[in-house]
Amino acid sequence: MTFNHGAQTITTYTGKKIIKSAAVGATTVEEVNWLIDKLISLSAPWKNSGWAYIVEISKMSPASPEVSDVLVTLHKRLSEAGCKVMAFVNFASFITGAQAKEHQKKSHTGIIENTFRTEEEAMTWIETVLK
Repeated sequence: MTFNHGAQTITTYTGKKIIKSAAVGATTVEEVNWLIDKLISLSAPWKNSGWAYIVEISKMSPASPEVSDVLVTLHKRLSEAGCKVMAFVNFASFITGAQAKEHQKKSHTGIIENTFRTEEEAMTWIETVLK
């Protein structure tokens, strides 16, 4: 299933406790707040058992300071919603990848995270971590 809002796209995988989002270009505070609400809603059935989140950031523009603040909140909210693993797919953008690491660090959530060149690599890693 796929959901779109502005720069954001969310994809779910049938039979897996994995949700993926991708942003193309610049995203706004309002779009990230939509993303947070949708991710929490979609992951609600897995809150107690845990789930994984793939974030495609290679086509995303660097975040503004206001958006960065909300992205830190996203990490915190996802941790509270049972997210155990985050895999960043970033084969192109050093700056956006560095921002993603900083958001995770500032959130103090303890979500296990890693960065990959492809979605396939991320999926393989997630499946081993969530066993």
